[in-house]
Amino acid sequence: MGVPARVATAAAVAFLFLVVFISAAASAVTAAIAAPLSHLWHAVAADPRGTQSLWSAQDYVHLIAAAEHDAPSPQAATAIAFAAKQIGRPYIWGGTGNPGYDCSGLTQAAYRSAGVDIPRVATAQYVEGVKIELDSLRPGDLAFYGSTAFAHHVAIYLGVVRGVPVVLDAPAPGEVVRFDPLTSGGDLFAATRPTAAQ
Repeated sequence: MGVPARVATAAAVAFLFLVVFISAAASAVTAAIAAPLSHLWHAVAADPRGTQSLWSAQDYVHLIAAAEHDAPSPQAATAIAFAAKQIGRPYIWGGTGNPGYDCSGLTQAAYRSAGVDIPRVATAQYVEGVKIELDSLRPGDLAFYGSTAFAHHVAIYLGVVRGVPVVLDAPAPGEVVRFDPLTSGGDLFAATRPTAAQ
């Protein structure tokens, strides 16, 4: 085997090693991202253990990436990315981030990170928001629960996991920022799409 052939063989081996190394690194990063999510299941099955067989951590990682990609604006994508970084932080009534959030504190902080100012409490976020039809939800839209007179909860819509529409929210005392089915509260009534001031 001549020198050019040995160089070509060595280059091919080095290239294959690099491909394997990059693939292993990507798998390690995915595993590190997915590991914290494995403790944040919301019961979508009668038995919460069944939920883990319905939604995998990889489903959630894909959901966040797809939500950021499919968001209707750069501001919505930024808000989703910010909210996703808060997963696992505790629900704190009146919380705005230190050490945790309540539902509207999370949505306000997420959109503030994107340069969009929305009111502090859920009812005011609903009243001042640009209304959209529930069948037109896009990633980053805000979903409201309760009634037009009093929105007791707000969540950030992300998309669909295995046929189930999903939101990211700070659900209740004793819980953490997590994923929930869109209709888990039972009293979903409206949605808005926060937009930057024109």
